[in-house]
Amino acid sequence: MAPQQLASTVVATTSPYTGPAVESIEEVIERLDQIQTYAEAHELRGQHDGVACFSYLYRRITQRVLDGVASGRFDDCQFVNLLDVVFANRYLAALRASVLSPDDVPDAWAVLFQRRANRHITGLQFAAAGVNAHVNFDLAVAVADTCTRLGAAPDRGAKHQSYQEINAIFAEEMQSLREHFESIWERLIDRIVLGRVVNKVDDWIVVATRDVAWENAECLWNIRQRGGDETGLIAGMDAVAGEAGWMVLRPVF
Repeated sequence: MAPQQLASTVVATTSPYTGPAVESIEEVIERLDQIQTYAEAHELRGQHDGVACFSYLYRRITQRVLDGVASGRFDDCQFVNLLDVVFANRYLAALRASVLSPDDVPDAWAVLFQRRANRHITGLQFAAAGVNAHVNFDLAVAVADTCTRLGAAPDRGAKHQSYQEINAIFAEEMQSLREHFESIWERLIDRIVLGRVVNKVDDWIVVATRDVAWENAECLWNIRQRGGDETGLIAGMDAVAGEAGWMVLRPVF
């Protein structure tokens, strides 16, 4: 991967960006709160910073997942609990690398970190770029890693049904999330441009609903069961998500 020039103004190695891995959904929510608060206080664009925008969205969805676990919404709460933590730690690892080892940031995440301070990019775009990296790159690996830790194949039990419930939560939240990120002046921007971003968010929800990420997770699981090399598949997902991220984070004004 080519050396990255990341846009964060933060140079300290002790911040929520560089914290250790989390171990529970409650810790995920706490860390996302810390990241958002820190970014809003220290980054050039404050509450409009790219990482702050995505962390707001991610925290909101994660709270809904935690509520779903508490209410019994998921048939396999063990799977959901572990998946949520494994999934979140991939974002946290990418953010940590953006400060401590920029060359190790996956392509899927690099564009968000590089352009997070760009004043010509909207909060909705930043949120969409984070969704792209996390769903189109991280999700399949997180599902495979979760199943590996549980010692159970993805198609065993109620894992897939529970996974689909997480997708449903995301879809339920999207309208209010759009309203949060679309300021009055953003609504005045060419609807063709913003429509491209909104349509992309919808596309990624459809991708998840249609089980593309799940199918990739099953491929990863099968490769591991055969003792094969998964690096090519993971690199391919990273490259595709990275290209999509650059498209979404084009300045709109």
